Amino acid sequence: MLVRYLVLLATATVLTAQTAPEPARIAGTVTNSLTGEPILRAHVTVRCTSSGGQQRDQAFGALTNEKGEFSIAPLPAAQCSVNPERVGFVASQTASFTLSSGARKEAVKLTLTPTGAITGRVINSAGDPVEGISVMVETLGNTAMDTTDDKGQFRIGGLRPGKYRVRAHPQQMAFPPEIRTDGTIEQHDTLTYYPDTVDAKTAPRVEVKAGAEMSGVDIKLVRIPSVKVSGTVIGIPAGMKGVMVNATPSGNNVNVKADGTFTIWQLSPGQNTLRAQYWGGPSQLMSAPVDVEIGGNNIDHVELRMVPAFEVSGVLAFDDEQAREVPKPPARRDGTPGPAPEIHRQVQLLPLEGENVQMGNPTMGADDTFKFEHVQPARYRVMVTGTSGFVKSVRAGSTEVEGDVLEARNGPPGPVTVTLSSNYCEITGSVSDSNGPLTDATVMLVPVEWRGQTRTARSDSGTYKFRVPPGKYKLAIVDESTVTWGMHGPDLDDSNTETVEVSAGDKLTKDLVQRQQ
Repeated sequence: MLVRYLVLLATATVLTAQTAPEPARIAGTVTNSLTGEPILRAHVTVRCTSSGGQQRDQAFGALTNEKGEFSIAPLPAAQCSVNPERVGFVASQTASFTLSSGARKEAVKLTLTPTGAITGRVINSAGDPVEGISVMVETLGNTAMDTTDDKGQFRIGGLRPGKYRVRAHPQQMAFPPEIRTDGTIEQHDTLTYYPDTVDAKTAPRVEVKAGAEMSGVDIKLVRIPSVKVSGTVIGIPAGMKGVMVNATPSGNNVNVKADGTFTIWQLSPGQNTLRAQYWGGPSQLMSAPVDVEIGGNNIDHVELRMVPAFEVSGVLAFDDEQAREVPKPPARRDGTPGPAPEIHRQVQLLPLEGENVQMGNPTMGADDTFKFEHVQPARYRVMVTGTSGFVKSVRAGSTEVEGDVLEARNGPPGPVTVTLSSNYCEITGSVSDSNGPLTDATVMLVPVEWRGQTRTARSDSGTYKFRVPPGKYKLAIVDESTVTWGMHGPDLDDSNTETVEVSAGDKLTKDLVQRQQ
């Protein structure tokens, strides 16, 4: 009996071994993109996505040895991305694979690029060093910063190679100026871009190269008169206390007095948006925003009107049946159709100026109606998912505008109709340099009005193609590792860009040539 049991167990083990899927494996090296040398103790992570589109709970990883080598196994049959990381470096070459059972991906080559740094000083108008000043650069949507020491010195490291605007932020004291008896007028240091300007658009960029430190980035703070903005907040409910007026982008804020008046000092030059706001636990009350231009003179009699949260309701309309269709799932890397997840139509409202506003979750009806509750006053960009069309126009009450912007800064906009169309535009062209066509170059397409909707394409056999809604765009051949991203998307001001504008159904050809730097 024992012998028979052992034979059966051995047979079951053999059958299990024969039917169990073979584990997959990824192995390779991580090297320095500048020197080609192997990188020790680089952390390599493999993240896999199942065929159903759900991210697996577990990531897989390994550290490289002294030869820069790594090996990760067992791995599931799935779509997997491979990413290296190491302190003092940024990823310049990653990889992704569709792994089948038992797949072996050997000799995978990954590279890391050494980060750079910016160093300099902050001085005042007299040339003296200033301590305690925040110095910032924007990188990949985040802000890297340092604070000046007693010699006015700063150092911002860990920067990806690229070009950056550098700015110094003196502490803004929202106090009135001194009353001076010698006939002088108090001035104060204001937000200043390198080397000595308050205008971001005219500020030159500092180029950071891989593994290098860019020194001598000295910022001379600009001094301006202390001007005030004053006014009244109307419509504050009786008994409500703690209403504040905020100024963006200066960042100044001030409490509103019991009589509804306010005075705010030392705003940064240029356009500022004022808004009164009340936070009371989960509730929020806001005013309609008001824009003011800060120069050398006081601004008085500004009126901010509190607007109670309101409801926005409407319906989707379709120019054609194709716009109504559910979008097709993206194809896999091998060209086969991807999984078809269950998709429901959804309407989203995104604050156009990035305000911190609240709104209830939208509800959608089977007849393509939608409703938002507790909407705050602002301008919104309307996004619709679950259809094959783009937002062609938005009608609010009796006013219809082309594009996807809903004007709701002054309260309820009235019944809303969002019309969608599938009449997309095509932008295509060749990609080349002085030596001929470029293969696998990155082309970036950035909407002029909303950089958050950036698209990228790889040149295939020296050509690129975009399918986009009507609008105005900037086109550029870019090195993705050096593109500087701000809070609202990529900044291509220093790239060789082409500006194009397309109307519904247009098919535009725009050839791009990569110029020598």
